[in-house]
Amino acid sequence: MNYLLDSNVVSDFYDKNSSNHHEIGHRLGSLSDEDQVFISIIALYELEYGYNNAPEDKKSVVRKKINEAKEDFGILPLTAEGSILFGRLKKSLVDKRNLKKENAKKHNIDIILASTAIINSCILISADRIYTEIKQQEPTLKTDNWTSNT
Repeated sequence: MNYLLDSNVVSDFYDKNSSNHHEIGHRLGSLSDEDQVFISIIALYELEYGYNNAPEDKKSVVRKKINEAKEDFGILPLTAEGSILFGRLKKSLVDKRNLKKENAKKHNIDIILASTAIINSCILISADRIYTEIKQQEPTLKTDNWTSNT
């Protein structure tokens, strides 16, 4: 199986104080050698934003987490094929929710991650509820929640 970790899952995995750290670590440890775990290049963008927002005394800890994530997981790029799926999924979500333009933007990253997971035949690992709604529009999206947030 292939797995794509949402940014929040990555953050929780590298934060030993997170209530989800143990469960995510357990789930990762239970995977077989044939399983592959990825993060999206978008997750790295988000982690870098977190680094730049961190107080100076925390920056070295955040940088260490980013470097570990880059070493521990494969990084999936954005693709032209994924962009086509993104456009379709976003239009569907906007129409279903009757979202105004400014409100539609806040789900871009979630929809990009969903598109990336589908294109790369990955199970998207996230506790975000938006993916349940996206799955209603695109049943090929497979998700799992490795956190205690149910």
